[in-house]
Amino acid sequence: MRTAVIALLLALLLPATAVAEVNKPGTSEVRQDGTRISWILGIPGEELTSLAGGETKEVIAGYMANNVRMSVDAESCPGGMHEATPVRNDGVEPFARVEMRFSCPKDAGTFELVNETFVTNVTDFELGGASGAFRFDKDHTLLESVSPKFPRWLRDGFESIAGGWEHVLFLAILLLGARSVREFGTLAAGAVGATVVALVLAVEGIVNVPERTLELVTVASIVGVAALPVMGIKGRAQLYAVCVLALAHGLAVAVDVPTTDALLGFGLGVLLAGALIVSLVGGLLLASRALGPRLGARAPGRARSTAR
Repeated sequence: MRTAVIALLLALLLPATAVAEVNKPGTSEVRQDGTRISWILGIPGEELTSLAGGETKEVIAGYMANNVRMSVDAESCPGGMHEATPVRNDGVEPFARVEMRFSCPKDAGTFELVNETFVTNVTDFELGGASGAFRFDKDHTLLESVSPKFPRWLRDGFESIAGGWEHVLFLAILLLGARSVREFGTLAAGAVGATVVALVLAVEGIVNVPERTLELVTVASIVGVAALPVMGIKGRAQLYAVCVLALAHGLAVAVDVPTTDALLGFGLGVLLAGALIVSLVGGLLLASRALGPRLGARAPGRARSTAR
């Protein structure tokens, strides 16, 4: 058991990786990591050098900095070209994958993206919790994106737990095995509390985990919580193990939180969903005990026979 816990903790500390996918000219992606924003554009090579007036990195960087800009709530996001990589794929005209990097003063609000290169470009964007697609061309050079508000994040947080079979199953298996009201309450508080703590750690960027790893660890946590009673692990040891296993669920739902501004609403939604699941499982246990004898209790006829 000790080895399994250590392995899980090491998995939680693995760094996350993300690679932008721009594999043809005329497309671009805008992705956000807190206040850091990456805008990658696929621009036909000859067209880019013609517009920039040269082929050197310095000339292209100067042109891109003047014509591709970003702001949030009317505050400029400093940044510029990080790199321009020539790409030559079979069946695709030679183009440059140009990566622009910006650092904004905040991670949510009203974003404005300006592309005055006059190169037609279909942009897939995710900014401040909003997402969509926009076509830049000579007649459309300004993209505006407004972050969602508190009710949206409350709903999303609730749905992330209540609509996730792995999260519901984890809590249900854990709580249906409780042997007393006190143990039920302790395990419920430990599991939901650890989930929220992991959610905060992930959204604040303290812990980063690849999504594929999270999927495996989350499913493994269900098996682990079911195995605890079988292995005879009880009391504090069981509570500690449950808290560690529940961390995976908090990290998993954190993937759906795009900005720190959404954390409060999303976290409250997670708590509400956890409370609902706990209440439903508790009601199910009460109903099962009301409809039948307690587990381990003797039937009345048997008790009289023993007394004789």
